[in-house]
Amino acid sequence: MLNIKALSIVLADKIVAFLGSWKFIVIQSSLLTIWLIINILGLTHFDPYPFILLNLFLSFEAAYATPLILMSANRQSEKDREHLLHDIKLDEDSYAIVLNIKQLLAEVQEDLELDRQTLKNHSQLKEDHAELKGHLTNIREDMAELKKIISEKLG
Repeated sequence: MLNIKALSIVLADKIVAFLGSWKFIVIQSSLLTIWLIINILGLTHFDPYPFILLNLFLSFEAAYATPLILMSANRQSEKDREHLLHDIKLDEDSYAIVLNIKQLLAEVQEDLELDRQTLKNHSQLKEDHAELKGHLTNIREDMAELKKIISEKLG
């Protein structure tokens, strides 16, 4: 099914792209120069000075080019708006991701702090264990000595 609006937008964009090209400027300038040379040198007198027919053609061209340029500009504005909305959505998504990463980093930092505290406690427990082990060894030695003393006194 032929979509007239879409076709007109594409056509307007293509015409405006041509009107804004160097190719158009060269062709337009060449045609105007040939027109003026032919009529000034008198090779033909179909449009003598003040070139009323040329003015009519240029006015006709401007009358059609202007709305086409406006249509194309409106379409470009729509494209820019869509692009901007897409960029805003992408920025919002990126911001949400950054906030999530920030939260995760805060949790990791909290876990690291707990790990540091646990490691510190573990080191303290190892020191206490070594000290208790030393005391236990001393107590065993003292008990062995007491056994020896008791055996000597009893026996």
